[in-house]
Amino acid sequence: MNGLTNGSSVPLGRTQIDRTNPIERTVGPPTIVLTGATSGIGLAAARLLAAQVGTLILHGPEPESAVRPILDSLLELVNDAKDNEERQLLYFSANYKDPTSLLQLAKRIRDSAPTVDVLINNAGIPGPNVRQLGPWDCERAFGINYLAGTLLTELLLPSMATDGRIINVASATQESAALNLNDLAFTTHTYSPVAAYAQSKLAIVTHSARLARSVPQCVFSVHPGVISTGLLHAMFGVGGQTPERGGSNLVAAVSTAAPSGSYLYERDPGVTNPVALDPAVQASLQRTTERLLGMTIH
Repeated sequence: MNGLTNGSSVPLGRTQIDRTNPIERTVGPPTIVLTGATSGIGLAAARLLAAQVGTLILHGPEPESAVRPILDSLLELVNDAKDNEERQLLYFSANYKDPTSLLQLAKRIRDSAPTVDVLINNAGIPGPNVRQLGPWDCERAFGINYLAGTLLTELLLPSMATDGRIINVASATQESAALNLNDLAFTTHTYSPVAAYAQSKLAIVTHSARLARSVPQCVFSVHPGVISTGLLHAMFGVGGQTPERGGSNLVAAVSTAAPSGSYLYERDPGVTNPVALDPAVQASLQRTTERLLGMTIH
């Protein structure tokens, strides 16, 4: 197994979640999967979670050797934690541009953790400077930001605790975005990096709102804030706040009292694009997703 571990895999006690009124928890669930965890808000969230959960499974695009200093620093946080013998840290590399790599990632997670309590889909890219086709022959940001995360979720759902949580990282750009399901390659619509990125994030919010009605787990989409990361600076000429703020907002979603299906602007209910709440659009996105992925989804 390509990963690193600390201590045994003895889980912490699982906390039950009331879906109508989720309770605040001071200790995270036993097993959390966090994608896009080697930089930006993902790394900031990993630092907050490392000493709080039983098993923390991290994903990044880099081979383990390339992120060894990061992983060693996270292991130090685990070792310094109380009851560290009950905690475990794992790292798996996967390329979100390659669907086969995602299948392998899901298998490695399932083989390592009998139960996943929280899945945080954070991995993503900015809209490319020029239009590019990516996985599944659609625009690259849509494929990597939306379809890849949706595929991983579907592959892990059979292993997820029924009282678990799925947290999908969105963006406030969804508020004014368009969802052109008949032109996902931007062959007829005018392409821009922001338009591509915003469309992928609107798809995430739309899918999350529908998925919340289809599974027992709580599902949230979260705008983590305007955060100073490479992703932000690739598209916008603004400074942004610290990655630590964005990471803390992701971690807060693990225990939010918001209803399942909510879109959160940082930690509070945000303005959801009406498109995302339209049942007809949700159904159309589901059909499109199933066609592109070649599988039935929840």
